[in-house]
Parts: sequence; structure tokens; C-alpha cells
Amino acid sequence: MHILGIRHHGPGSTRSLLRALEALQPDVVLIEAPSDAETLIPWVAHPRMTPPVALLLYNPKELAQAAFYPFAEFSPEWQAMQYALEKQIPIRFMDLPMTHSFVLGDDKTLERSIAAKRHDPFTELAQLAGYTDPERWWEAAVERQIEPEHPAEVFQVVLELMRTLRTAKITPESAETLLREAWMRQTLRAAWKEGYQQPAIVCGAWHGPALADTPNIKASTDAALLKGLKKVKTDATWIPWSFDRLARQSGYGAGVIAPYWYRILYQNPAAPAVDWLTRAARLLREKGLDTSSAHVIEAARLAEGLAVLRRTALPGIDELREAAVTVLCGGAEKQVELIEKELVIGDVLGAVPDSTPVPPLKADFEAQAKSCRLERSTQEKPLQLDLRETAHLKKSQLLHRLVLLNVPWGQTGEVGSGKQGSFHEYWTLSWQPEFEIRLIEAGAWGNTVEEAASQLARHKVAETAVLPVLTGLLSQLLKADLRPVLPLLLDKLTEITALSRDALVLAEAVPPLIEALRYGHVRQLDVQAVELLLGGMLPRLCLQLPVTCLGIDGDAAAAVLSKILSVNRAIDILQHPEYRRLWQEALVQIAGNRRSAPLLAGLSRRLLFDQGLCSPSQAADDLHFRLSPAQTPAEAVNWLEGFLQGSGLLLIHHGALRDLLDAWLGELPEAHFQESLPLLRRTFSRFSPPEREKLLDLAKHPAGNPVNVEEQPAWDAARAEAVMPLLREIFRS
Repeated sequence: MHILGIRHHGPGSTRSLLRALEALQPDVVLIEAPSDAETLIPWVAHPRMTPPVALLLYNPKELAQAAFYPFAEFSPEWQAMQYALEKQIPIRFMDLPMTHSFVLGDDKTLERSIAAKRHDPFTELAQLAGYTDPERWWEAAVERQIEPEHPAEVFQVVLELMRTLRTAKITPESAETLLREAWMRQTLRAAWKEGYQQPAIVCGAWHGPALADTPNIKASTDAALLKGLKKVKTDATWIPWSFDRLARQSGYGAGVIAPYWYRILYQNPAAPAVDWLTRAARLLREKGLDTSSAHVIEAARLAEGLAVLRRTALPGIDELREAAVTVLCGGAEKQVELIEKELVIGDVLGAVPDSTPVPPLKADFEAQAKSCRLERSTQEKPLQLDLRETAHLKKSQLLHRLVLLNVPWGQTGEVGSGKQGSFHEYWTLSWQPEFEIRLIEAGAWGNTVEEAASQLARHKVAETAVLPVLTGLLSQLLKADLRPVLPLLLDKLTEITALSRDALVLAEAVPPLIEALRYGHVRQLDVQAVELLLGGMLPRLCLQLPVTCLGIDGDAAAAVLSKILSVNRAIDILQHPEYRRLWQEALVQIAGNRRSAPLLAGLSRRLLFDQGLCSPSQAADDLHFRLSPAQTPAEAVNWLEGFLQGSGLLLIHHGALRDLLDAWLGELPEAHFQESLPLLRRTFSRFSPPEREKLLDLAKHPAGNPVNVEEQPAWDAARAEAVMPLLREIFRS
């Protein structure tokens, strides 16, 4: 029996492990992994299995119960499986099956978790060696040392070290650890019973002493401990993993600090530092930064010198980073951030064969992603779609259906470079390994992406009675092209809106309906029912909203303001004459009613001014009244905040309005001015910097005010007509 105890996925441990296996020539290899995943071992040798990958074990009836076991190319367990499969040596997974572990996970107590955190012998050992992190201690003590002539002796030393640590451990082992070790010993005994005489055990270093003591522990003792364990059904498969998730920062307890660096260390043990620094220099040059071969040579010397000072045989990622900052980046920490993501963690996503066992929905997703030519990557990648093209429309529908299934592979962007308009969508794609389990979870709703998304949408319609949520869902359904669900949703929307008396709820529902109407036309869908629903909702909103704006305080007015702006923006986009007329009538009532909240009255006057329904002279009259002594300073400033909402161009181009405001400020008593100043600052802070600079310049040179409220700018019809062909072409695209 040979105990090959390891601490984590490390290239030094892996190379020593492989050399030990060559020297020991075992007749069976036992690996610490759940035994109910043992049937998946042959896939390791598949030519299209590309690490990093992970074993996924889950309870098909309770998908919250899922466990991932990641492997990288440099993982000891992965290379042990590769070695045994190549040499045709039998392999066994020897850890407690997840069919039992999932049940144990529900029984864990808080006290046990606290006790485990209170005393960590590896942390204490690292602190004695001068390290604050046990993983960095292991890396320096094992991974970055020169390989010994007799690697099996290394594991014997590790075994004795673990035995000492376990003996000195203050708190007892957890019940789960004892059960796992009992199962491992039973697996070892079963191998002996089958006739294997030279088993090699690849396990976590901590478990080594417990397995080495197997001959001294009665089998009946372990059998009694394991008797009566509850269990649940489990399924298992291989899934792609990523270096980002393999890293310790992702929360995986046995992760590594720098996966990409570890891969270089494993693939090129002769000169890993030079290899890494060369890649760093190449990356900096790609980013437009000057880096020469001399920089690489000097940085390599510095990294090696730092390793000598810190008494390690080889430079680690800390030494390489310091050398890169000092030499390659000229001391600039910001530049080294370009290196860290790609060369420390690494943007690497593994792959599994298409024939790997997967649930039906996952298989359908794989087929659709392949058909749409969408490649998965953990790095954010932009995607621009023109929905007039069939292939692009198909991609959009798939991505929207996945969002509905809580698999947000893509995030839509508001603005993109190039062409704009409702025919274009801008996405940012980034695949995360946890989406694999979400796809399996979504399989509860159906066996295809379309079926699952439709059934989940039906469920949401049945369970939701909140109008804004339902209108948002309508937009999702149209974008995902889930037409069979639309009649059910529209019927419920009609029922709820008919009973709703809350203007703010209607105001929140209108913009998604208008967006749904636009997307329906773009995607060539029948949106007649949406038009009927909006046609019944908008008049009621325009009738109720002016009443809602009466006699409310500042906080309530601020909430209504955002809804008015949202509805106004949506109606402007839709360009529907009747809807625009109804909306403008509502704004006129809000602006003209003296009991309307000043903030909303000012906003309504500004929107009417922007739409050409209020002349500069009318705006000046209203401004003069609102800033008159009959109004309190607070009311005046609130009205002004609404009137100047979002832009200072109104004051720049209309001198009379600016003069009225200037005169009002000059006449304010000091106490009122101090009371009004915070609100005025908030209003003017929302102007763009160029607008503020222009207003300051006009305040310094009042004689330069060029515009009178009654003046009309000269109109050159010939010059305007000359640009019309270009404008038509822009709006057509």
C-alpha cells in the first residue's frame, strides 16, 4: 500500500506523483473522489476531453444538491487517471458517494463549522514558516522545489507530517470526515479482497494517516459506522470548467492561487519564469506598450534573485509579478493588471465530448449553440446582431430564452458602436461554469430550451399578479419568440389593467408595452393584442395621472417624476399620433394646475416646451410666476428643478429665461438663498460640464446674450433640403 498524499492541484505534486507511480508499479489506483462517479472514469481518455473539466454530481429531484469536482491538466488526480488508463491499470474512486454526502450536508451543524475554523493546523504550520496563507506555504515548500531523486520518499515525509498534525489537533474530526475515511478504508479492503497487492492511493494529504492505519482498524468498526446511512438518487456527468473557477479566489476550497502560472510550471518545468515573462511581454506589446527582449532577460534575473532571497528553489507568481511591475511595467501597478487576468488566473475554458451523458435540455442547448455558431468563453465578448438577418434573429431568440431560464450567457447593452435602431441588439457574452447546473435545473420545465422557457413563462404568468412584472415578461416573451404563451399573458394583463386604479402602476406598465410593440414589429410578430391592450391602458393613465400629481410631497413627486420621464421617452419613440395627443393633454393639465407638485409642474412645462407646445414667451411667463414672491423659495426651486431637468441648453439659448432666473436669485433674501442653495446645486450639477462652462461665461458677459424670446431664427430652406437625403438614409438604417 502506497499513500500518495497531496495538498491541492499543484504541478510539483503531480510530477512527483507520476514519477512515484512509475517507480512503484501499482496494480490498482485508488483516488479520492465520490465512488458514484466511477463510471465516468473512461471518459478521461477521450481525445476531445480537454481540461479544465469537472465531475458534476447532483440529485435530479433536488438540484440544489449538486457538487463539482474540478480537474486541471496539472491536477494530480487527473494525471493519475491518465497514467492508469494508459497503462491499463484498474482505477477505483474511493470516497464516500454523494448519494450519502448530500444527506449528510443537510445535517451539518453550525457548531462543527465554527470548530473547524477555530483550529486549522495547516494555517498554524504556515505561520510557523512565516506565511499567512497555507496555500502559499505549500507552494513554496513543495510545488516550487527541485524534484527529488526518489519522489516516493516525498510522500512518506508528507504522511509523517500529516500524522503529527492530526495527533496535535485540538478539536476532533467532524462526523463527515470520519465517515468518509471509513468508506475509503472499506474500499481499500475491497481491493485487497479482489487480489490487488500493490494499491496506490491518491488522496488529500490530511487523510493519509487514517488510510495508512487501515490494517490496525477492524473492518467491523468501519462497517458499523457506515451502517444505516440515508441516501438519495444521484446522477453524474462531466462538464467544462474554467481557470477562473479553479482559482482559490472562486471559493473552491482545494483551488490554486494562479492556475495559468501552474500550467506553465507543469508544461515547462525547465524554464517556467522565462516562459511566463515572455508571454507577459508579448501581451504588453499587443496592448501597445513597449517591451523588449532585454526587459524579459532583466525581469527573469530579478525574479530568480528574489527567489534566492526568499529561500525558494524557483520563482513563484509573487516574484514574477514583482519583476513584471518593476522591469516590464516601469513600476506602474496599473499596467500589470493587463497581465494578471490572462497570465495569473487565465481565461481558459475546458471542453467535454459531445457524446458525454447529458440531460435532454442540455443536449438541445448544445445543438442550438452549435447551430448558432456561438462559442462559450469565460472572457467577455461583444456580439452585435441585426434582427433583419435570420441567423442573427435565431441567436437573439436563443439568448433571450436562456435569460428567461436564469442562464444569462448574454447581457444586453443599451448602446453599441456602429448602427443603431430597433433592428440592432448589442450583447456581451460570458459563459460561467455554474450555468451547467442551471441548465440541468431548467430541465424540470421541459426537454428543449423552447419548451422549458415556455413552461416556465406559463408558470410565472399563473403565479404573478403584479402588472409591471407581467408587462416586463411580455417583452421577454416577444424577444424570445414564445408565441404560444402570449394569449395567456395578454388575457391576464387585460384582466388586471381593467381593475387597476393606480396611475403609477399603469405608468410603470406602459413603457414595457411600448417596447413590446416595437420588438413585435421588428420580429415580424402579430402584436394586435398588445396594441389593443395599450390602447385601453394609455387613456386611463392620461386621465388619472394629473390627479395623482396633486398635493404630494417631495419624495412622492420624485418617484412620479421618473415614471413621467419613462412614459414620455417611450411615447416619443413609438411616434403614435393619438397616444402623443393624449399624453400632451395630460402634461398640460399637470403644468397648468397650481395644486400640482412644483417639481412635476416644472417637468411637464419643460416637456411641453421641448415638444413645441409651449413658446419661449409662455415659458417665460410661467417662470416669472413661479419665481414671484407669492411662491415660497422651496416651491420655486422645486419647480425650477423640474423645468431644468437634465439639460441646461434651455438657459443657454433663451436669454430672457436666464435673465429672469438671474434676477430672482439676486433678489432672494440671504436666509432664503441659503435654504435654496442645496437644491439649486443639485439641479445645476446635472448639467454637462460644457453646459456649466457656457452658463458661467454668459454670466460673466451678460451683454453677449444673443437671443430674445420673441426672435425667430432665420430659416434657410435650401440649406435644410440639402441634408435631407443623408438624414433619410441614416433613419432608414
